Amino acid sequence: MNSKITLISVLFLLLSGIFSGAHAQSMLDTPMSVQADKKPLGSILGVMEQKGNFRFAYYSKLVAKDSLVSIHADESTIKEVLDQLLKNRYEYKESKGFIILRYAPLELALVLEKNSVVGDYQVVNGYIMDVQANKRIENASVYERNALQSTLTDKEGFFELKLKNIPQSIELTVVKENYKTITTIFLSEIKIQMGARKSNEDYLDGDFSAVERSGIGRFFISSRQKIQSLNLGGLISEVPVQASLIPSLSTRGMMNSQINSSFSLNLLGGYTGGVRGLEMAGLYNINRMNVHALQMAGLFNTVGGSVKGVQLAGIYNNVFGDLNGLQMSGIHNSVKGSQIGLQMSGIYNHVQMDAKGIQMAAIYNNVNGTQNGLQISGIYNAGHQKVRGMQIAALNYAKELDGVQIGLVNITGSPSGYSFGLLNFKKDGYQKFSVTRNEISDINLAIKTGDNKLYIILMAGKSERSDEEKLTSFGFGLGKNIPLANRLNYNPEISIQYLYLGNWDRYNFVYKFDSPFTFRIFKGVALSAGPSFNLYCSERRDKNSPDINNSTFVENRTKRYNVIRDNGNAITGWVGWSFGLTLF
Repeated sequence: MNSKITLISVLFLLLSGIFSGAHAQSMLDTPMSVQADKKPLGSILGVMEQKGNFRFAYYSKLVAKDSLVSIHADESTIKEVLDQLLKNRYEYKESKGFIILRYAPLELALVLEKNSVVGDYQVVNGYIMDVQANKRIENASVYERNALQSTLTDKEGFFELKLKNIPQSIELTVVKENYKTITTIFLSEIKIQMGARKSNEDYLDGDFSAVERSGIGRFFISSRQKIQSLNLGGLISEVPVQASLIPSLSTRGMMNSQINSSFSLNLLGGYTGGVRGLEMAGLYNINRMNVHALQMAGLFNTVGGSVKGVQLAGIYNNVFGDLNGLQMSGIHNSVKGSQIGLQMSGIYNHVQMDAKGIQMAAIYNNVNGTQNGLQISGIYNAGHQKVRGMQIAALNYAKELDGVQIGLVNITGSPSGYSFGLLNFKKDGYQKFSVTRNEISDINLAIKTGDNKLYIILMAGKSERSDEEKLTSFGFGLGKNIPLANRLNYNPEISIQYLYLGNWDRYNFVYKFDSPFTFRIFKGVALSAGPSFNLYCSERRDKNSPDINNSTFVENRTKRYNVIRDNGNAITGWVGWSFGLTLF
């Protein structure tokens, strides 16, 4: 009776494999003709991509694209063509329009020693051999595709798997770096169920080892897990739910780094392949690949691939790929790729490549690529390529500005854009220092920074004579440099200045429009002179207190120039002048 069941099961597996292959032909089985004589390997692979409407994915260091090869293949399968081109030193995996080339010049063999029932478990053990060297191999990954359980071989090449509730044939796959993958299928001794096997397995192209090489990865991920990830590469399996206490204690054991789940719960912390849905952790989440989800952790989230969705962490979020969504953390957000969306942190945001959206931080925002959008921080914003949008901080830097900077100090390496601040430094911009005299101040000092279309003025003045009151003034303004001739420029300027006349109980303001002409004598030195129009307003802070010091300094200095007299409204206007030197 048992032999009959075994025979029927074997026949069923053979027939189901035939019919499933008839319905879904592999790209590698597609016929193709390729003719080439001493042409670069890279160009031949490009021709195959065009003919087959797919793309090759491979590590450029392991494929000599410039090597000259010859091939004459008529209606051969793509696999046969690749075997000829690559001399059987690679193996091939398919993934959604891609054929992935994996360097694997060596071959493995699985020797099965035991496949029996022990209690509630099916125990499978054996050892893995290097075919060419005829020796046992350490740290080869052995995993069962249906149960998603795995282990590594020991120093003697030995492995053992305890599989529970296996409802179908056992499918053992052996993978190790630089070796061709092998798969062995045999029948479970527990139970055989008829029906087609469903594969929730895929293979993603890319190097997902960056997270393991990071400081967090070196601390939290064990060496056995790293070896497992190195062997299995981009292999990914879909499951609805996974749970972990810590990375080494989880529902899928070491296979967790190859698992993509819809719901991931890590009580303390976990290390998984990726998430499409929701991931929660008491302390931390670490993902090798991509996260399309809401991800929350008490301390930090680290993702080796890209993120589409929301990351929330108490301290730190880190994405090695791209971010499309929202990052929020208490201290630091980092994106190694590009960002589209919003970053908010208590201290520091960083994007290694381009950013499109908003960065908000208490201290520092940084974009190494092009920044499109808004940066707001309390201390410093930096855009190391072109900045399109707005920067608001105490100090702003943009290598090339095509937008607006607002801050105390603004620096840009281009003459374009607009900078509003106390000091504005631009490449080929307008940076001047002037010493002038006018009708109310014997000496005025001004720093003018910006560009020809708009510069900011910081100014201070002094007048101190023995026969009259003393004057101290300070203020700021805006100006524009208009070239008129080779050495002649016109500089319209508006400003507001506070005048201190010995008594802080009065508001004394001058609103000034200057229109000096500047003539360059030689490089770095120019004479400036021109008329001005002024409005003067003086009011007591507390109008109920007596006016014990009503200064007449401004009235005495400007009465000959008055055009608007004070008729009880505390406003006086006059036409004035200025004359001086402009340096640099």
